[in-house]
Amino acid sequence: MDEMMSAPASEPAPAVGAWPRLQVALAWLGLAGLAIITLTSPGATRVYASPWSTLYAATLAIPVLMLLLRAFDARQPLVRPDRSWLILILAVAAIVLLSAGTSPYAGSSLLWSAPLLAPLAAFLVIFDWLQAGPPEKAVERRVRLLTVAGVFFALVAFVSLALWLLNLPSSVSAGGSVLDARNPFPLGHSNYTAGISLLMLPCFAARARRTRGVPHVCWVLAALLALALLFTSGSRGGWIGLVVLVLAFVPSLARALRLKPWLVLLAGALLLAVLLGFNPRLRAMIGRTPPDAEPNVSNVQRAAMMKAGWLMGKDRPLLGWGPGTTPLAYPRYRAQLDGGAENVLQLHSLPVQLWGELGLAGIAAALALLALAARTGWSTPSVRPLLLAASGYAVFSLTDWQFDVPVFSVALAAACAWIAPVGQTSFRWRLGLGGAAVAGMAVIFFAGRRDPTPELDVRALEMAQNVGEVHRAITFLDRSLEQNPDQEIAHFNLGWLLVVQDPAKAEQHFLAAAHLVPDKGGVYFGLGLARLNQGRQNEAARAFALETLNDPIFLTSPWWRQPAIAALHPATRAATLQLLDQLEPRLPAGSFATREAAWLRALIPWLADESTVESIRAHADTAERRNYLATQTLPPSFATASVTAYRRERTGYPVLMRNLDLPPPTDLFDVQENTLAAGELRFLFPRKGWLPGPLAVLLLDQRN
Repeated sequence: MDEMMSAPASEPAPAVGAWPRLQVALAWLGLAGLAIITLTSPGATRVYASPWSTLYAATLAIPVLMLLLRAFDARQPLVRPDRSWLILILAVAAIVLLSAGTSPYAGSSLLWSAPLLAPLAAFLVIFDWLQAGPPEKAVERRVRLLTVAGVFFALVAFVSLALWLLNLPSSVSAGGSVLDARNPFPLGHSNYTAGISLLMLPCFAARARRTRGVPHVCWVLAALLALALLFTSGSRGGWIGLVVLVLAFVPSLARALRLKPWLVLLAGALLLAVLLGFNPRLRAMIGRTPPDAEPNVSNVQRAAMMKAGWLMGKDRPLLGWGPGTTPLAYPRYRAQLDGGAENVLQLHSLPVQLWGELGLAGIAAALALLALAARTGWSTPSVRPLLLAASGYAVFSLTDWQFDVPVFSVALAAACAWIAPVGQTSFRWRLGLGGAAVAGMAVIFFAGRRDPTPELDVRALEMAQNVGEVHRAITFLDRSLEQNPDQEIAHFNLGWLLVVQDPAKAEQHFLAAAHLVPDKGGVYFGLGLARLNQGRQNEAARAFALETLNDPIFLTSPWWRQPAIAALHPATRAATLQLLDQLEPRLPAGSFATREAAWLRALIPWLADESTVESIRAHADTAERRNYLATQTLPPSFATASVTAYRRERTGYPVLMRNLDLPPPTDLFDVQENTLAAGELRFLFPRKGWLPGPLAVLLLDQRN
């Protein structure tokens, strides 16, 4: 990888002096801000809370400020990249701002376009620094950049593993094993850990190749540290990225080690096999899944995100929904997905994220960047090692979106600055670039704003805890829905606030909430209560039947001990079986959902003591159920079990809304759980959400 140190062949850079001291000071301030944001766990989400959000904004603003200072500095011309690279950078900036400005959530999107625009300024600034001074100093500056990156990454690796080891005892004591404990440090998620380790490995390897003695040993140890980081992440996408990285560097490693390529390939395969064999999550990726196993939650969620991203881009194909708008747009598509999370912060795939948020324009920009990089690599041999080094992370990015986190976007900016050739410089283009930067900052500053609806929702739910402020809470939730009607949290809780005083209106809100999140626990129960309070018993029983299908443990709910609700229990059981009759022909033959539907059909009469144990044993589709029924003949006594009552807290809501200054909101639905059913006998009941969301909506919309 020695070639990575060579300057790409291009036009000679202007003979200019070193950077002004103010620029150097700002550069170190920006690097310090980047380090603090990255190392202060959880770095990727802590920036949504004060005072970290101020530091985050300042860190993003520093490269733009540096660009402005350089653009308007007549004493020392700003060195620009080749015309094609400059046009691409300006086009990306225009796409991001146009997408944000035309988004249905323009204010929020403009605000969250900053994490995508700041790296563009960083690219131009880093490029200018690499080309500053005499051309013969280019190699020295590249060595310095790689050294700074190496030290930075080594610090991240050390902090990551130290925090993982410190938290390991609590993970193991909670019932897991050492090998199951995934490493989310310091950025807050194991996928980030995997991504940053794939960036570390080539950097450490390059420094190890360039050094001797003690420094060489230190960089080799750092590379091993990066491998340990990747292993502890347990990321399947990270493992695939490592495979690609090893394959890409087989020829280079063979030359460096003076071995046959097949020996290097064999050693790499053995290393990967060891990593695969010792990590349970990675091993499960290629292992055989038991036929009675539930679908993998991670796979279900990723499939849902992929489909949602496709639908988002399909509806707005040119410019997408706008940068940063996934948490706002995703709820529109949740009912069309077969499971997955109620809402997501990102779509866990770079191309899917680009398609959903930036549309065809974003995809075209990404392809143009790949084409430019490939063209540069084809014509400049010294650039090829860097492109190969990026191959592992490039493949990994197909499984995750990380460029809203500064450390990843800055790494991409630095890599592009490394390979881009030099172009002609002139005072006119510098003024134009500076003017464009000022205009972009002005648009974000004056038109960008934080989404006001989360604060309205949280304040409303806090008010609703006080009987005297219920009316104000209703007013706040109504105001929130006026600004964004696609909020399940507002509809769901308005339904519970109105279920007694205005059941007809509550019914409409419960219907809206169910159409947004079909597998929301309690939404069909609330719908049934709203209909019951209107005197529509048959429709109420059907809604209770939908709650039973959505979350079958509702069969044992202590709510059935209330006389008015208990009177509908026989009708609810009959309606549930009728809905199963309609549902089963629509389920794929032999699927998990089909097996659970058959089990539920047998479970309902058995729990009501209306069938024998032999009739249910034939439908037991898991080992736990079969083992239980082998020794039990009578249904459990759920009616006399103790009760646990609580309200559900939406712990992840502030992160999803990118506002950690808000406390996690608590729903107004009083959950009542049967401790026997929710505890030791939980395995008897299909999990909430086993029913595909589109089918739940189909049953909801059918007439009685």
